[in-house]
Amino acid sequence: MSISQDVFSFIDALPEAMFIVDQKKRTLVGSNAAFSELTGLTVDTFLGTQIFDLPFSSREAKRGILRLFIKVSRDAGYDKPYSFTYVCPKGNIRNIQASARVPVLGGQKYVVFCLKQDQSQEVLLDGLDSWKFYLAMAYESFMEFRPAIPVAVVDEPDGRMDFLQKLGNSLQVKFFNDSAAEFYNDPRGTLEGRTFLSLFNKENDAIGFLDMLAVVGRIKSETAVSTNKVPRVHVEMSCVVKFNDEGNITALYCSHRDLSKERRFRDIIGSNKLEMSFMFHQSFVGFALLAPPYPLERPSIENLDAKLDEMLDQITAIRGNETMIGMHASDKSGFFMKPMRGFFYDSVEARQVLKELFVMRETSLGKPKETGNENDLEQISIFRGMFDNADRLNGVFIATSKHRCGYHPRHITGAG
Repeated sequence: MSISQDVFSFIDALPEAMFIVDQKKRTLVGSNAAFSELTGLTVDTFLGTQIFDLPFSSREAKRGILRLFIKVSRDAGYDKPYSFTYVCPKGNIRNIQASARVPVLGGQKYVVFCLKQDQSQEVLLDGLDSWKFYLAMAYESFMEFRPAIPVAVVDEPDGRMDFLQKLGNSLQVKFFNDSAAEFYNDPRGTLEGRTFLSLFNKENDAIGFLDMLAVVGRIKSETAVSTNKVPRVHVEMSCVVKFNDEGNITALYCSHRDLSKERRFRDIIGSNKLEMSFMFHQSFVGFALLAPPYPLERPSIENLDAKLDEMLDQITAIRGNETMIGMHASDKSGFFMKPMRGFFYDSVEARQVLKELFVMRETSLGKPKETGNENDLEQISIFRGMFDNADRLNGVFIATSKHRCGYHPRHITGAG
């Protein structure tokens, strides 16, 4: 059954901003006029969108709304609000507090979100400041470089290298977000003023980037940079150049994603690389690789649940095929860096699986269909822990199949 038009009309007349999400499908089914007035968003443009794809202004806000959805769905009495900063399409910054409830409408459960604004904190930004505010809230590291002195473009081979070196030393950091400061271990802001060449582990890598950028204006590639702690960190760097009317470079915008964990696991896979690539890219079984930021020691029995909960947030998805992404998210951006606890119905299941991985290295979990019969399974997941020579957890493989094929899982999930 669906929500009746009478219920929608009643919600639309309420003064508080609200939007409604189907608890089972996790899709937005409606909102009221107050929601459009508060956010500047028209519901028709994203009706049916998954909750983690709602067009809020930062990834952190999306994740916070999703976490609130999950907590309220699992515990109908959960009443802690979630506060976040939102940038409206017109540039207004608003501090918003979101709370949620799980009513039954038309015989079906929905999660109804109520949004309240702290009007004392509203600020209006111009176009440039609004753009930089988005970047300041961005999850990935971002930097803006501008030349200290104009550098004329040289196309001839004889003067090309000299031009690129001068350009690399002239381009200096003028703006960077918190993610970049954290990545470069630069809490005091000394990142500002550093040159483009100085950030790379090898000058030739920076020269190669600039050589391409001066011609095509855009590049995305793997490279290595140096931070204040680590001399060589592998990243995927994306750069875009702004040219003036004379064809000279007036600004360079760069963002990058840390690949160090992915590269570490590529090395672990080693000679099985082709085999693993085949497994991940075939579509019959969902595969995912999760990894912690550093190897995890086996937890002691004291405060075991708290330690396991911390690890479940640290272990995140760094790789997955399209089948697995489709099972757990609407797109790749909603899947990668998803914490391990997000692959389970509740925290009890997640803790039990992780605890068993430290002991048995492998365990399995079955999810029943909504028939109520535990033997009638919708999907089965197998979990395999990867450990180093010091018996520390390096990663977790997850394989999920929608077909039972006679396999009996060790546990049956509480979902249904």
